[in-house]
Amino acid sequence: MTTQAKPPPKGILKKTTPTTEIASAEPDAAAKARSLAIHHASIIHDRRQISDTISDAVIALSKLPTAASNAPPPSAASPSHEDAMAFTSQIRLFQPSDYEELIEERNCLGKCGYVLCPKPRTKVNQTGEFKLVNFGRKDFAIVPKKEMERWCSQTCARRAMYIKVQLNETAAWERAGIEGIEIELYREAGRSGTGKKASDPAEDIARDLRSLKLEADRKAASDARELALERGDTDDKAKTRRVAVKVKEKDVSEAPTEPSLDQNADGHLLLEGYKPKFDARQQKDRVG
Repeated sequence: MTTQAKPPPKGILKKTTPTTEIASAEPDAAAKARSLAIHHASIIHDRRQISDTISDAVIALSKLPTAASNAPPPSAASPSHEDAMAFTSQIRLFQPSDYEELIEERNCLGKCGYVLCPKPRTKVNQTGEFKLVNFGRKDFAIVPKKEMERWCSQTCARRAMYIKVQLNETAAWERAGIEGIEIELYREAGRSGTGKKASDPAEDIARDLRSLKLEADRKAASDARELALERGDTDDKAKTRRVAVKVKEKDVSEAPTEPSLDQNADGHLLLEGYKPKFDARQQKDRVG
């Protein structure tokens, strides 16, 4: 009697990948890692270049304004066209913190914090950290001494702050490719920020408010897109839909009637439409 041959036992261990396949996969992984490292290194290099450009601009703007030999000396109210163009073009990518560094750099050189002002900064000859300004008048104020010493006058402080409110908190490398960023100078009396005749002050305020609202809307839209990307939502449009809900009152054709009164077994009055939680008899049975 012949016996049937049993099949060979199967191994419980996982099949190993051949050595040739592992050797071919290693170069691909190394190439991907190398390209990814080069990509991140290029991003860091570009950001470093932009930061160096801003640092160079701080040094260059701290030396303004430049006085030409064949022209009258410039003033903060009417600076030269070259200085104004250099100032507005180099400060486009500044953050408010960069602008504060520029003001501090000018103060260290003894100059007024406003870039286009040729006058030295004010030095308060008194002790203490605060100074009384316009004492006995309606515009009386207590101003920190350090704040007063940053400028030559309150007008230059107003000019400098007008520039600062136009700067953006967004990182410079995120705004480097935007060509529509423009910085306007403070509108002097009888002149606009571009050197033309000033328009109606009410129209200027309305235009400024519109620009601020537009900037706020752009920031809100940018934050919404970033939040959608973090959630994995690839659709830029809002996916939430508003459901219109209408409330319609019931038509009453009959005149309202008074509710009927009835008595239960215990003699208590019952109001129509009201059902007591416990019956008196059931409650007595439970207690008993």
